Parts: sequence; structure tokens; C-alpha cells
Amino acid sequence: MRVLYLLIIICLSQTLYAQTNPNQFTKYASITAGRSTHGTGDMKGISQKITYGKYFRKKLVWSISVGASIHDGSLRSSTTQSDGTVLDHSFRYTAGGIQTSVGLGYNFIKTKRNELGLKIDGILRYQSSSYFDQLFIIFDPKTTGIPYPATYIINTSPQKTYAIGVSPELFYNHSIGKSLFLGATANFQADTNGDVITNLSISVGKRFN
Repeated sequence: MRVLYLLIIICLSQTLYAQTNPNQFTKYASITAGRSTHGTGDMKGISQKITYGKYFRKKLVWSISVGASIHDGSLRSSTTQSDGTVLDHSFRYTAGGIQTSVGLGYNFIKTKRNELGLKIDGILRYQSSSYFDQLFIIFDPKTTGIPYPATYIINTSPQKTYAIGVSPELFYNHSIGKSLFLGATANFQADTNGDVITNLSISVGKRFN
């Protein structure tokens, strides 16, 4: 009888462990969003993505994501009128894009509650940008005939671009309950259009079989 009780206890403990052990889950879906910078940091904005991933080894995972980002900035210029009114003549620019990526990740640490790893994504990105190639602001009413700064813009790059790129990402996930997790990611991406985007984000996700 004691042996029977012992077997029952062992079976129950194994069942409870399996219900709370995240290693039993082989798939996950997550939403990630955060602050982002474009280029040298003169354009700031936000980025977000939806990711589906699957573990094919204990510490190896592949994933596919769809995301978007938007960044903006301005070149400040203003004049003060005789009555003290300040007029804003700033040139404002925006770069926004959507992208899809496929990645391969490795977990350096993978326990019941915590994951820490590195992922490398290949990216296909579409972007539309109003950023200039050359810009000159001249304030010379005698020459221009207007009492405001004159802006001269030269565009040699296309407004709409398609590019491929690569993005290394450091990620950390902490399990909450049986299948939910919260995480943080830090990554940058570079592509064939010459764009460099840096992201610091948080994520929320769910694991499943």
C-alpha cells in the first residue's frame, strides 16, 4: 500500500511539474513595442512587431515577425517679428516603414522562469521617407524678396525604398503563471538602403503546444 501511495504521489508531482514547466511548450506568440531611433539619432520614434516562434531544440528557436516603425525629426528655424511673435519655419521630416523578418535564436539561459538569449533576424523592409539629401536655409530678404527664411532642398534618394537587412537582438523573458511571459529586447538593424535603426522594447507573449 505504501508503494502504491508513493507511486501516486510521484505521478501527481510529475503532472503538476509538467503543467507549470514552460519547457513543455514548443511554440510562442508575442507582441513587442518600444522606443526607437533612426540613423544617428536625429530621428526618434516607436517600433512594434508581432512574432511567432517555435523551439526545435531545447535552446534553439526559429521565428517569423511582422512589424512597423515610424520616426520623425525637424531642422529648427524661426524668426521673431517686430511685435514679438515667434514664427516657426522648421523643416519637418518623417520616415516610416513596414517589414517582415525570419530569425534564428539561441538561449544561453533557459530555466523554468527565465530565458536569456541572442537572435539573428534577416529582414525585408519597405520604407517611405521625406528625409532630405541636402538642405540649405537662407535668410536674406534682399535676395529672396520675402521676410522669412528660404529653404532649398535637394533630393537624390528615392522616397520609397525596398531593402534587405540583418538584425542581431538580445532578449530576456520571464514567465508569469503557466504560459504567459513578459520580456525585454534590445536590437539594431542595418539594411542595404543604408538605414540603421535601434530599438529598446518590452514584450508580452504566450507559450503553447
